[in-house]
Amino acid sequence: MAGNQFQIQELNPFLEWHLHARAASLEVASEEAKRIAKMIGRKTRVLSEDGEVLTEVNP
Repeated sequence: MAGNQFQIQELNPFLEWHLHARAASLEVASEEAKRIAKMIGRKTRVLSEDGEVLTEVNP
């Protein structure tokens, strides 16, 4: 997954995590997670390449 090592996921209405985007840096992934959470009004999170939750964002 070189180049896009961070996953941005959203919590869908069925309370399942769904891959929304990928980013090469934690900074970009965190900003994208904030933007998505605000836009859709649902929780988002950023995962590392190993699947570790690095940040969670509430709308």
